[in-house]
Amino acid sequence: MLCWVLARPRFVPTLGCAVIVFGAAVRKLISEGLFDAFAEDLVAERSARPLVIIGASRIDDLLAEVLRVFLLPKRAKEKEQDELLEGDTPLSTFSARTKICLRLGLIDETLYLAIDRLRILRNFSAHSVSFDHSKSPVCDLLAELRKHIANRRSYQWTKERYFDGAPLEPIEELQCLLLTLCVLLEAVREKVKPTSGNKRALCVAAR
Repeated sequence: MLCWVLARPRFVPTLGCAVIVFGAAVRKLISEGLFDAFAEDLVAERSARPLVIIGASRIDDLLAEVLRVFLLPKRAKEKEQDELLEGDTPLSTFSARTKICLRLGLIDETLYLAIDRLRILRNFSAHSVSFDHSKSPVCDLLAELRKHIANRRSYQWTKERYFDGAPLEPIEELQCLLLTLCVLLEAVREKVKPTSGNKRALCVAAR
């Protein structure tokens, strides 16, 4: 495993978002190294196809966790599946979770677009015999993903910590893009507060 890439933190990040301000959560996750275990495993993988599948799977799980924190508690029993988020349910898919997070104001448009490009990449990697990240359509989808992530400060912070700020090879750039998406969603999960419902609507419904 490429433990040498886990460089010491060189920054104190603060991140503003039109939907949620979560600089403190990003600082905790990146600067204090709380994300290092997953990052080390991801960086150890040097092939594009499994990278995309692993990264997308983690991001799908994080979207579910964000929703689980935000939504009212499930009605199902403790040991039963969540009736919205698990199994054959309305919010059990990567696509549905991404869309509802956008509509609930938990992620912004640019993060939504980045995650959606990754979702398309994941589907292509899982169902195509050939998956060459240097050729179209994979390289086109990666370019779209890069457009929505690479100019973010969080991407630069991730690059500093896990790649020592050095110029990245194509496979390392993909790793850095995926790690940035993961750490952003981890930060959202840290900062999101559970909803108490719409009190006025609940009051009317109870009459």
